[in-house]
Amino acid sequence: MLRLFKPDHYIENFQQFNLERLKEKGIKLLICDIDNTLVAHDEPYPTKEVVSFVKKVRSMNIEFVLISNNTIERSEKFAKHLEVDFYGFAKKPLKTTYKKILNDYNVSVHELASLGDQLLTDVLGSRRMKIDTTLAKPLYASDNGYTKINRRIENLIYRLLARRNYLIRGVYDE
Repeated sequence: MLRLFKPDHYIENFQQFNLERLKEKGIKLLICDIDNTLVAHDEPYPTKEVVSFVKKVRSMNIEFVLISNNTIERSEKFAKHLEVDFYGFAKKPLKTTYKKILNDYNVSVHELASLGDQLLTDVLGSRRMKIDTTLAKPLYASDNGYTKINRRIENLIYRLLARRNYLIRGVYDE
């Protein structure tokens, strides 16, 4: 059960993401969380670093899609500035939205990778679907209301993962 919270890769932030690894694995689509993965939860627009990252992903012939548990309105506003598709109010870690993405893009789970900052939503949801999963350290210490509760539970999970040598917070792969 604890292995469902162990990401395949662990990075400090999205700018350290190894896109060459995705290309080598035959990944065709990267799904990415927004809040605290790319920007602060209250930042309405992508930064120049985010725009550059998305361009880099696309330059490698990998499609880029946003997936967020935040509102559809928030996700749409952010996605519009990147000119990418989005799945707002995704209800991660439930499988429904992941299955919809697989169907909409006609890709297999082996051609899909994910990037997010939360063990309880991003990692658990992706791992349940057997998607190549990268966890990024949250960009900021502040979170919205429900995420603060998740972070407390995550602290316990991080300790359990460290005891088994599955994942040590702050010890990054890339």
